[in-house]
Amino acid sequence: MKTTRLLVICVIFAMVMTLGLSGCGGEQGGDTPDTPEVTELTAPEITGGARGEFLIDKNINEATIDQFLGREDVVYRDMRMLEDPAQYENLGGDRFLSGYIEGFEVVPLPYLVNVSGLPNAVGETYTGDTLFTDEGWRYTANYEESMSILEELFPKDKVIFLMCGGGGYAGMTKQMLISLGWDPEKLYNVGGYWFYQGEHNIEVKKEENGETTYDFDSVPYHDIDFSSLTPVPEPDEDDWQNEPEVAVEGLWTSTANVELEEGTSFQIKQVVLPNGASNQTVEWTSSDESVAYVDWSGLVKGVNPGTATLTAKTDDGGFTQTCEVTVTERADTEHVVLSDLTEEAAAFKENDPDAIMRWFDELDSDMDKAVEDGYYVVDEDGGYTATDLWNEKYDELQAEVEKAIGVRTEILNKLAAEQKNFILLIYTKDCEGREYQATEGAVKILDEKGIQYFYTSDMVSGYDRALYDSNLDYNRAVTSSVVIFKDGQIYATMNPDVDSVKSDEELVNWLSKYIDLE
Repeated sequence: MKTTRLLVICVIFAMVMTLGLSGCGGEQGGDTPDTPEVTELTAPEITGGARGEFLIDKNINEATIDQFLGREDVVYRDMRMLEDPAQYENLGGDRFLSGYIEGFEVVPLPYLVNVSGLPNAVGETYTGDTLFTDEGWRYTANYEESMSILEELFPKDKVIFLMCGGGGYAGMTKQMLISLGWDPEKLYNVGGYWFYQGEHNIEVKKEENGETTYDFDSVPYHDIDFSSLTPVPEPDEDDWQNEPEVAVEGLWTSTANVELEEGTSFQIKQVVLPNGASNQTVEWTSSDESVAYVDWSGLVKGVNPGTATLTAKTDDGGFTQTCEVTVTERADTEHVVLSDLTEEAAAFKENDPDAIMRWFDELDSDMDKAVEDGYYVVDEDGGYTATDLWNEKYDELQAEVEKAIGVRTEILNKLAAEQKNFILLIYTKDCEGREYQATEGAVKILDEKGIQYFYTSDMVSGYDRALYDSNLDYNRAVTSSVVIFKDGQIYATMNPDVDSVKSDEELVNWLSKYIDLE
């Protein structure tokens, strides 16, 4: 098992043969699944909500992909790594490649280009060598062979199906390829493997006798030895100053139609063509700002029910794209009358396992004092080693943590057994990776309104195991931030695949659909 080897990308040119690789153009990994009849491909069309912001296709995705496997006119690419340094378990995913769909070959995005903008909860992904560098307004080749390798991995004469764990890496790849000249009509983000329920699953993860292993040797992937490539020389200061102007030749936007509920937002993606065009300025306008407002980046806000036309126009060349927006009236739903749980909420807050273990954070904030108090000793190399006193304190606090978890578990079991109505906030960065934190916004809003709630972290990003130990049905809430329970069952949950909440104002709008905030 190659537990330390990351997924890597196939090198094209004669050097490939020296590596002894084969099938780098799409045939590697054995036979693709047979399809009795060829299903017609619809034009790429993104869905709504957060999945649309990831550029996931509305018609060809995890739910329908089995109908489109084994085609000669399609190449299938999974953009994950064998082992991603990012902790995707914090979002209900998997940082290990535990499986893939038959016919897909793995080409990890973090080897193509530097990845940024991941949710804080998962940390950073691979930060080593890449074929390209994303400078925010253009993709720069790091090696003379970079573009040829990319064209071999993603042949322009084929339709390309992109997949990853949750859809994010695939969306980033699609946007990169469009910027570098690929035809948008041949690029599909078919979603995330984590949500696949079809019949062509290939398991990589094995669990036997309590031991977990990964059969990475069986994964069809593309390999590269970056040391064998020819680095592009770093430009000197004169090169930057004398860089010629690159005229704009076109504009791509991610969708021609958006439907959203009043009070919510949707981010339209845009690419100024060609890659590296000097003037990246795009002006967005709305035909009716009382219906839909759009800012400079293509972020659309539904204001009132109605329709409006959004227009994007490049400053250089005047190239335009339009998007028809339909804003629907906010759907009214039955308000939940929250139970009076003053004592339970206070006890839940008081028994916070994460707060107990923050003692060590405070200890480590002043290492000189920690040494003076006997919790650490200084090593010969200047490092710190914990003492027996530190271990005793750890055992003491761990006992307190277990006691607190027990109290919280009993409270949650009571809420479930007595079928109470309440709000549960689960601290975990939302799947969309936005800067806005729904849990932090909810705490502020609910505190201002004097509304009770129960606040917990998920077990991966904190010490609190109570939710997992309880009898509360939390299955649909694991990766959510705000959950409303009615009669002890989930009534409404902030679903990252559907909701686009980017501000306190929008969170108030979402909450007021289900509870009385007055």
